[in-house]
Amino acid sequence: GAGLYVNEMVSARGVVENNVRTRHMLQFAADEPVRSIQLFGVDPLVVGDAVRRLIAEVGADHIDINLGCPAGKVTRRGGGAALPLHQRLLQRMLAEAVKAAGPVPITLKMRMGVDDAHLTAVPSGHVAEGEGIAAIALHARTAYQLYSGSARWDAIGELKSAVQSIPVLGNGDI
Repeated sequence: GAGLYVNEMVSARGVVENNVRTRHMLQFAADEPVRSIQLFGVDPLVVGDAVRRLIAEVGADHIDINLGCPAGKVTRRGGGAALPLHQRLLQRMLAEAVKAAGPVPITLKMRMGVDDAHLTAVPSGHVAEGEGIAAIALHARTAYQLYSGSARWDAIGELKSAVQSIPVLGNGDI
């Protein structure tokens, strides 16, 4: 009964290199009328190319950029929750994704930051707003916390106050 299903996170590089496992993860059932894909990457040109391919070849109706994954295999390479530490790279990547998407909405999923000493949600929100991101979902924990402790709901309100022109969704204690 949900209105939107988002696929498992896929690698932009896997899309561009036509990886068999990635292609398998991009299959949709007949009863999924909206094709929503969650994408991660670190190279702006690769992300832009992946977005173009996902729209042209898979028929993506929505792409969600994952900046929230705390998994070491993703963050060690600078992706997921680690990417917002590099604001200029983030800006270039989001600009490429939005440009490549045309009218297809690009949204973000992110965390408050890597840890309490490196909170990046508000500056990343400003970058996202400036680059034309359609909405932001904030998992109100740091990457360091993984899924433990309580979500800090005040961080969602702080982000919403900072980016007033786009929707901010919050999650973390489900």
